[in-house]
Amino acid sequence: MSHISPVAPPPPPAPPLKVTPVTPVVTRERTVINITSGECSWAWEYPELQKGCYLSRVCQYAPPKHCQYYSVPSILQVGPTCGLTALSILLGGQPTAAELLEHAISQDFTINGELFSAQYLFELTRKYLPGPGACQLHQGNLSCKKVKELLKAGGCLLVPYDADVNHAPCLKSGHRAHWALIVGYLVDIQDNYYVLARHGKTHNLAVWSLDALSESNANLKEFAQPKGYPDNEFLQPPGGIGGSLGLNERTILVNGLPQQVLHVR
Repeated sequence: MSHISPVAPPPPPAPPLKVTPVTPVVTRERTVINITSGECSWAWEYPELQKGCYLSRVCQYAPPKHCQYYSVPSILQVGPTCGLTALSILLGGQPTAAELLEHAISQDFTINGELFSAQYLFELTRKYLPGPGACQLHQGNLSCKKVKELLKAGGCLLVPYDADVNHAPCLKSGHRAHWALIVGYLVDIQDNYYVLARHGKTHNLAVWSLDALSESNANLKEFAQPKGYPDNEFLQPPGGIGGSLGLNERTILVNGLPQQVLHVR
């Protein structure tokens, strides 16, 4: 079941995004994984990255041309709170997803934690990242110069997409809509561009093709009752998830994190 919220006036345009340097902090202790095959050995100093590339079969036998990312702790979502969990990961776990849920309910952005509106999540993000240029709502293709330059400068993305059974981007017309936080990027020796992601369904660092993520983001057009919640009511924005306040070709651009980005290559 879904509920369409009352028609709201279009939001004012966001100010131009300004990318500023990030502040270094001490890198937290890394955990060790054992990949006996020797694959992705170029990333042995970054076990979460090595494991992510190994599982995604990316740069198995040759190092990338470029790679950088933020090593941020994972947070698993409770209930249909993927967008709020991604935002909490961005904010370092403070506030928690449960605290963000309380605020989102008070603003009539959600009923159960769902966020089928990029505009609604943008409003929440802007509240906790105050200041001109801290974040911006982007409309259009993700695989573009603007997004790549933001990531290179140390920016992040909050991205809605369709998640496959392994949580990778797929094309289900929005029936498996999910949110992820993009914390870095990788360019392999064939110049294929990948993004590094955190989301609320796994502790693993994900490695996805930016083109595949962009296509998935652009196919978010229809609501489908989430599996596991057959009797719950979910809130859609005016016009549905494919409308101007929905998810289709919408992404939140974030001006970096208050910690040091890891330049791997």
